[in-house]
Amino acid sequence: MMSTMSHYRPSKRPSVKDVSKWYHCFSDSIDSDWMGHSKYVFVEQGYPFPDFYRVTYTIDGITKSKLFYGETAHNKTEMFVYDLGFRNVLGSI
Repeated sequence: MMSTMSHYRPSKRPSVKDVSKWYHCFSDSIDSDWMGHSKYVFVEQGYPFPDFYRVTYTIDGITKSKLFYGETAHNKTEMFVYDLGFRNVLGSI
């Protein structure tokens, strides 16, 4: 799906307002982890920027969001989601 779209990397970091669409990359939930926390994560990739990722995560009913941009954004996004406890994210984004 993403490979047929035209992407470009701007010379400076785009604003969130510059993203025209967000495409779903990965989502998962954990009912209860080893500490008893319930978690949900939703990862989206910005269009037309291939290196713009938005991670929205909920832990025990508290929702937060984190943005990643740049050449290492893919790896940083994957590591962040993995560190939240979602082990099956590797290779899924």
